[in-house]
Amino acid sequence: MASTETIIRFDKVTFEFGLKTILDEVSFSIREGMKMTIMGQNGAGKSTMFKMMMGEFKPKYGTISIDRKLHIAISHQVMPSEDKGLTVQAFFRKYFADDTIFNIDARIAEVLEVVNLKAPLDKIIDAFSGGQQARLLLAAALIQKPDILLLDEPTNNLDRAGIDHLTDFLRAYKKTCIVISHDAEFLNAFTDGVLYLDIFTKKVEQYVGDYYDVVERIKAQIDRENMKNAQLAKVAQANKEQANVFAHK
Repeated sequence: MASTETIIRFDKVTFEFGLKTILDEVSFSIREGMKMTIMGQNGAGKSTMFKMMMGEFKPKYGTISIDRKLHIAISHQVMPSEDKGLTVQAFFRKYFADDTIFNIDARIAEVLEVVNLKAPLDKIIDAFSGGQQARLLLAAALIQKPDILLLDEPTNNLDRAGIDHLTDFLRAYKKTCIVISHDAEFLNAFTDGVLYLDIFTKKVEQYVGDYYDVVERIKAQIDRENMKNAQLAKVAQANKEQANVFAHK
């Protein structure tokens, strides 16, 4: 159960990429221990929100409040080129948060079990397939045991057993987790709610509750908005035709 303490807050955040507005006065908050999904169409700005939480992007307007004493880890989808020449052990040592522990082999084995991957400690990262490297990136985020865990499409390169392992891990995970994913069954197993990023309005609506129920509510809202937009378009066309009649007269 999440606590009542808010650890992430977006307050009227606007972000632009070049001349394109990605977020327009977005406001929401996430409490400690919550497990939230970010939903939205491709290109809506979901990954941009992750980069803003990580401090990589700054808002043009508004404020993002995150306690910087909290450790944030993100599971990227593409292996950095500078990591490809590392051994598995060196790779995990790079991302392990506690550099006072010299023997982390047991913890490496634990996170590799979560992502369902066999990876000899002396094997070079570049020798793994693209899908296996994606699993290693997920494991690198998990081994940090962050206060806030960001997962970007974590099930894309996992088989059924791997997804089940990750689902069980996240169910038991006591800290805050935010996920971008299209896997409805996976999300419904552990999330507390949804941040829905509308690609047209550039705003975020926050929903709390069962994932499938939330999706139905979002769908109903989109249907209402589409109907409203269609009605407005019809009225606008009627007004235009009326104006043309007067102009002709």
